[in-house]
Amino acid sequence: MAAGAPLLTLSGVSKHFGGLQVINDLDFVVHESETVGLIGPNGAGKSTVFNLITSIYQPDRGSITFKGTEITGLAPHKICHMGLSRTYQLVRAFLKMSVMENVMMAAVYGVKHHEQGPKQRAAEALELVEMSHKRDVNAAHLTLSDRRLLEIAMGLSSMPSLILLDEPMAGLTEVEIQHLLEVIGTTRDERNFSILWIEHKVDAVLDFCDRVGVIDYGVKIADGCPDDVACDAKVIEAYLGEPVA
Repeated sequence: MAAGAPLLTLSGVSKHFGGLQVINDLDFVVHESETVGLIGPNGAGKSTVFNLITSIYQPDRGSITFKGTEITGLAPHKICHMGLSRTYQLVRAFLKMSVMENVMMAAVYGVKHHEQGPKQRAAEALELVEMSHKRDVNAAHLTLSDRRLLEIAMGLSSMPSLILLDEPMAGLTEVEIQHLLEVIGTTRDERNFSILWIEHKVDAVLDFCDRVGVIDYGVKIADGCPDDVACDAKVIEAYLGEPVA
């Protein structure tokens, strides 16, 4: 899919915790209508990047802009109002609430002044992820696969321009992964939003994304089309732990 103008831009972003440098001078961009994967070995700093973008953490240096506006230090709910939503590696649904109530809660905190009300947006999001028939089920009674779909529906109901997916395939079977990919692909085509996707299942990211960035020990070591990244010597070394002969 052809990418549009820059939507999210990280410029010279760094973050340390005590003596540990987790992100080091990171430059990264996601364009309109683009699906981008962010991969790297365990501990590379991928989830920290998401937490910096959504203002859970504040960078030590650098800037983060969304739709041309500086969002560094902005409250997370204000970033969500601007059209940026996310999922979590550990699903954070409200387990005592129904599927519909969870999605409506997310819709309330989404883009302001949208022509659709929260209930209508929630119903549409559940239809997109094929969970309308489970709208009255408590989240505690869902399978892990359905909880992941629920969290994606929560993100969609906020009407995002960009959604950050944090390992949505973790813990799923191959059949569940295939269904999840189909749902994400369909919703992306329907809504035309951008995706920034962290995932350990590298082959799925390489197949699904328009572009892939790779970080290792907080440093970007590759950024390009999936085929080029898959053959990059630095990327192979980062995953295998030894230089390529």
